[in-house]
Order: sequence, then structure tokens, then C-alpha cells
Amino acid sequence: MKTIDAERLTPDDPEYPMSLRATFGDLLPPEIWYLGNINLLSTIGAGFCGSRKATEYSLQIAADCASQLTAAGVTVISGYAAGVDMASHEAALANGGRTIIVLPEGTNRFRIKQSIAPVWDWRRVLVISHFPRDARFQPGRAMDRNKIIVALSGAVIVLEAREVGGTLNAGYAALRMKKPLFVVMYDDVNGLREGNQRLISAGGFPLKRNRLTNHPQLRDVFDVLGVVDDAGRKHA
Repeated sequence: MKTIDAERLTPDDPEYPMSLRATFGDLLPPEIWYLGNINLLSTIGAGFCGSRKATEYSLQIAADCASQLTAAGVTVISGYAAGVDMASHEAALANGGRTIIVLPEGTNRFRIKQSIAPVWDWRRVLVISHFPRDARFQPGRAMDRNKIIVALSGAVIVLEAREVGGTLNAGYAALRMKKPLFVVMYDDVNGLREGNQRLISAGGFPLKRNRLTNHPQLRDVFDVLGVVDDAGRKHA
């Protein structure tokens, strides 16, 4: 069940994210409805986009990336669909981190999902939507929502982009907005995904496995975000 009422943020409010002002310009969403900790908008964040039907191994990779970023103080930003979105949010919260959930519908339709309820903490969560509070889910709104995820993120990580669909759309949105785009390219998971290959060819950076640790190699992600990794190294 929803535990708090949504509040409104307008472009005139000081908390309104500068990244949305810079990205959308004259198309600036007139208002944002939110639940939770609005201060998370001022933190460094990384966006996650991926298939609702990602393989179990890819979900582990998403959770591993989210855990590493959380350890470096980075906020995880994603949608609220099954698959990569939920794996990223759950890993962030389970490891004491912060997460921003961007909805493809109105905040009045938001409910805390059972899978994430055990680690939920409103002090470390922000749920936002630029749709009217009672707006219902529509595929076009999911595509539009992806632009908000990208705009709020200092870097974007993509897993399992198919030939068409929201994940591929989000990747192209990141490239258009000149956001650093990292595409997971594990040979034994999705190295042959056509969407992944397209995004790499268009300017995305391949995100591969660290052969020594067997974990995702996030050094370049830390670099573009300008944060300290879990080994205590400062990247800038």
C-alpha cells in the first residue's frame, strides 16, 4: 500500500533538478509529483535500463553494478518494471544505498512491490513522475519516462537491449543527450544482442567483466561520475 501522499515540484522550486532544465529546455515538464526523499535529486546518480525479461545472469550483473555504485555513494536511478529495474533498486537498498524510481504512470498508482518491501526505506528512496497523479500506464509513457531516467543520470548502464523496444530507446536517448552510455557486453550473456551492438556502434562504451575479480569492470563509470570506488580510489 502507498504510505505517503505525493507532493508537487514545479520549475520554480529550488529543488527542481537542473539536469531536467538543461535537457528539456522549452519542453520542460511543467511539474513533477514525488514521494519520498526529494534531496536525492541533488546526489550523483547512475541510470539502469534493461529488459523486463532479462536472463538471471544479467539480473546478477545489474545487481552487482548497483552494489558497486552504492558502495561509492552513487544513487541508482531506474524504472519500476520487473527485471533489470527491480534488480538494480533492490541491490541498492539491500546494501544501504539510495535509489530513485521513475514511474511511467501517475504517483497515485504507485505501490511498494512485495519483492522490495523488506529493504524499503523512505529516507533512501525517491519515487517521481512527470505524469498527472492518476495517469495510467501506456507504452508511450514508458518511452517518455526513459528520458527522465537518462536526464537525471550522470551515466547510463544498459543490459540486454533487444532489436526494438524501451531499452534500445533509452540507450539512444542517452547518446542524444550526450550522457556517457555503458553497454554490458559479456560474451556468455548478451554479446550478440543486436540492440547492444547497435548502441556500441552508435557511440556507447562496452562494459565488460574484470577478469581478476569476475565482477563488472566499472572503472570508466566511476571516472565519468567522479566518485571514489570501493577500493578507495578517487576517479575524476
